[in-house]
Amino acid sequence: MNKKHLRQWMAPFATATLILNTGYGIWGGTEVLASQSAALSVAPAEVSNLIAAALDTTRVNLSWANPSDINFDHVKVIGVSNDVYVDNIRSNSYTLSGLQPDTTYTFRVKTVNKSGNESQGTTIQAKTASASAPVDKTPPGEVSGLTVANLGYNTFTVNYIMPRDADLSQAIIYLNGKEVQRTTGTSYTFSGLIASTNYTVTIKTIDKSGNISGGISIPVTTSALTVDTVPEVTGASVTSVNNYSVTVSWTRPSGINTVSLYKDGQLVTDSTGTSYTFNNLSASQTYTFMIRSKRSTGALSSGVRLTATTNSTSSNSSEVSNLEVDSKSDTWIKITYDMPSSAEKVKIYVDGDYEGTTSSESYKITDLREGRWYEIKVTTVNSSGRESSGVKISERADSYSYSSSSSSSSNYEKARDLMRIAENSLNASDWRSARDAISDLPSGSRKSDLLDRLEAIRNRAIGTGSSSSGTSTTTTTSGTTSSYPNSAVSSYSTSFILTPGAKAAYVDGRATTMAQAPRIINGVTMVPLRFISERVGYEVNYEKATKKIIMTRPTDGKQVMLQVKNSTLAVYELNNSRNYSTNITAPVIINGYTLVPLRVISELSGYQVNYNTASKQITITK
Repeated sequence: MNKKHLRQWMAPFATATLILNTGYGIWGGTEVLASQSAALSVAPAEVSNLIAAALDTTRVNLSWANPSDINFDHVKVIGVSNDVYVDNIRSNSYTLSGLQPDTTYTFRVKTVNKSGNESQGTTIQAKTASASAPVDKTPPGEVSGLTVANLGYNTFTVNYIMPRDADLSQAIIYLNGKEVQRTTGTSYTFSGLIASTNYTVTIKTIDKSGNISGGISIPVTTSALTVDTVPEVTGASVTSVNNYSVTVSWTRPSGINTVSLYKDGQLVTDSTGTSYTFNNLSASQTYTFMIRSKRSTGALSSGVRLTATTNSTSSNSSEVSNLEVDSKSDTWIKITYDMPSSAEKVKIYVDGDYEGTTSSESYKITDLREGRWYEIKVTTVNSSGRESSGVKISERADSYSYSSSSSSSSNYEKARDLMRIAENSLNASDWRSARDAISDLPSGSRKSDLLDRLEAIRNRAIGTGSSSSGTSTTTTTSGTTSSYPNSAVSSYSTSFILTPGAKAAYVDGRATTMAQAPRIINGVTMVPLRFISERVGYEVNYEKATKKIIMTRPTDGKQVMLQVKNSTLAVYELNNSRNYSTNITAPVIINGYTLVPLRVISELSGYQVNYNTASKQITITK
């Protein structure tokens, strides 16, 4: 038998140098990826929809659908005797020639990835035509009813009706003249496209003898990339300033009913009005306020900033003296103090929230939680209604009782639960409760881990700077000093706080600025690739020619591969010899920066993502 086998052996795969320039500098990754590629020993997925058609007495056409693996490279065709007919096939069809008439052949189609790993292969049989049989030279009919559906910025679907030819084999799908798929179905979805771009889709039919029709074409233009840019308020100004309050006003833009108001970077409230008074400020202090337009979807504008300095303290009002705790239980704290002659009454605040007003020189604060620290502030109010800055004291309701019969594990679980509450709420009182419970734990790695997380949210929870382990925070009142232990240690990058549309962010409670603000694209929060990935332990490399992104984390051997405008993400767990892929929102490039889906990258790295509907802030914690 005179076989004309094509023997083309694949050259050893050489890892190319990957170049990334996303505004943070240029990175090369030849040595890193070479070592990682050598470690990848996972075979690619098999081809699908494998079809064999005898074209004539000496030729057989094979067609298939290539796998979607990011690491997939090419296909090879093997004969039944394990001879290589042809290698390095990068299309999805091939015609084998030089065969014998009226003969049945068995072929095996294997896939090969970029590391040189081969699949087991898929087998199929085909019989060449008999020399005495008539040769079919008539192409099949064309498809009909070719239409476009589900048009998006990077995807669309074509639907069509197949002809009724008895020897019809399948349809061949082309995009801009390049074959992309052969299928027996009646629809096909294109993905990973470019927004606002013109494409031409052509569909041809092929029969069992290999005859191909002329084809039917349709033009398609992808939609524009939808990025919600929220308009800013206009006419923002400071309209009133006194000792302890500042009033600001603004005009909302058309279509905006709500604004979010911030003081020194902290969300204070949402307002549907056109003015707001910030109360309980300190005299002679400069504040920064921000007004951000807010859509009903939650999208926020970048914001308009205002600054104001409160007036100096008036001598007409003075503070209480001898503020102290008279008595307490697990649910209440009673305080006493001496009122100045100029004061008509006092106001009581607990953890910054208004508690009550009294003319008495004692006050009982009730409905407290056992074991929690509280910051209590007493301000005086004179006959003109002017309120003083106030005197503060910190006190703890009677503590949790960790009895000797309670196990160390049980105490740890309680402390961990309080830690999670504090992380989610970023509330000063919850932070203190968590701190108190953690302080009661015996020394060890588990306690240290909780203390690390506690310090990471300290700035956000109680609005002060970091303190080293073993120090204490002290609040001084007139004649009284109260202190509570600050058992925190140095922090690590375990938490992030981001706001879509804003470049300002917090990393472990410290303010930072991103080069590109996060965006909400089609309902998915997209963040700058390098900002999030390197802070959760990944080394990032970028292949400029193919726009492929390879993220490698040396600590656990995990490698993540994704591609700009490609909705497939592949994960390789090198230490476990395991890989898998999933669909995601495709990465995009905006203003020269690569943006990736926040939740996918964070959760792949073992982080939890939470969204605060009130502040519209996203918190990522370890």
